Amino acid sequence: MIPPTDDELERELNALDDLRREIAALPDPVPSAEADARFAALIVPKKLHRRAAAPYLAVAASLLLVFALGWNYAKQDADELERQLAATRTLMLELMQDRSSLTRMRAATVSLELETADPAVIANLGHLLRTDASTNVRLAALDALRRFAAEPLARREMLQAMGESPPPAVRVQLLETLVGLNEKRVLPYLEEMISNDTLPQRLRDAAELGTFKLI
Repeated sequence: MIPPTDDELERELNALDDLRREIAALPDPVPSAEADARFAALIVPKKLHRRAAAPYLAVAASLLLVFALGWNYAKQDADELERQLAATRTLMLELMQDRSSLTRMRAATVSLELETADPAVIANLGHLLRTDASTNVRLAALDALRRFAAEPLARREMLQAMGESPPPAVRVQLLETLVGLNEKRVLPYLEEMISNDTLPQRLRDAAELGTFKLI
């Protein structure tokens, strides 16, 4: 089953907001005695006396209240999650521009506080992994991306980094990560490494071992 996108979820929340406002704008109903009797007849077994309808009505009202409260709490949780994601994106972008490699490493590690994957955060981590001048920053970005390895976008970022000739230490970690994930799309990169005489022998050996594990 394909999970809903952020746009689809936003449309659903907006629709629920509209429905809630429409319901709130309606006047309180004043049912007649006949309506009460018809409702009681629907939810109470015929053999029970009409006075027995009261418990059923109370249960129905309680269920409606629980549903309304649950929806409200769920919306609050979704809003709080979006606020956390927005704050993390902003902080990452600020830290990524810093001259200090330690500060840029912090840009990678702030994502460790997130419970769910976010496309913008994953893209920022991929940018650090592919382009940062510091090997340690790249490794920190890779370590953060591993948390989201189940996401296709995170794997795509790692594969793209693998194809851009990263530093040897980063390439080894990328190789081991993608092989550990059984990501067979890394095989062409491994074959290229094995045949590249300019690479260190230990790196070529690691590529050959990774190929053996995947085929």
